[in-house]
Amino acid sequence: MSVQLVLLKSGEELVADVREIYDRENNVVLDLVLVKPVRVTVVQQGVLTEDTNPGNSVLSFVPWLSTTKDDEFFLNKDWVVTICEPTDDIRDSYIKNIGVSDDSQSNLDENGSVPDLGD
Repeated sequence: MSVQLVLLKSGEELVADVREIYDRENNVVLDLVLVKPVRVTVVQQGVLTEDTNPGNSVLSFVPWLSTTKDDEFFLNKDWVVTICEPTDDIRDSYIKNIGVSDDSQSNLDENGSVPDLGD
């Protein structure tokens, strides 16, 4: 796939380089690999009242699993509610700050490892 927004059943919104583990023989996606996933939150600056507009919002990226050295995580597809394109601002900020390119391959290679991560 590429840089995607992933909504989990837990309600967490993750941005990651999302790749599929694909069974070509049966033509189905088995699971997903999230490369450098982060939880994304949007923090509103300012308060909306009748007389004012909301202030600028600030993105917050927090490592999804902050107590590990790993950058790649296998995710059971049953935990995913939806996968969609993030806004351009979120995608661009993720690429710039996390260091993942947006042109990754979507499948694992034949020996089961994740292809070049663009590091």
